[in-house]
Amino acid sequence: MKTLWLFLALAAGTTELSASEYPPPEQIRAWVSQGEILPLEQILAAQPLPGQLLDAELEWEDDCLVYELKWIDSSGRRHKQYVNARDGHWLDDPEHSCE
Repeated sequence: MKTLWLFLALAAGTTELSASEYPPPEQIRAWVSQGEILPLEQILAAQPLPGQLLDAELEWEDDCLVYELKWIDSSGRRHKQYVNARDGHWLDDPEHSCE
């Protein structure tokens, strides 16, 4: 649950970007409680990151909701991964997340 609250805090703090690109925290909580999207905690439990999570955002990519995860591995390299918020599948290309 701590991961979900971290995510919500990060999403709420994203003010410099377009509001339409990032759903408001109240909407995110509603989607999670209604089962429309998976909580970030559940996604990370199913497929843990190979390193330490630095940032997580929920955003729209071509009418699809995706989590954008940024992490650092044990070698100090930074990585970015997109995950389909509805089914938890890791994506190579966020623009094809609903196919």
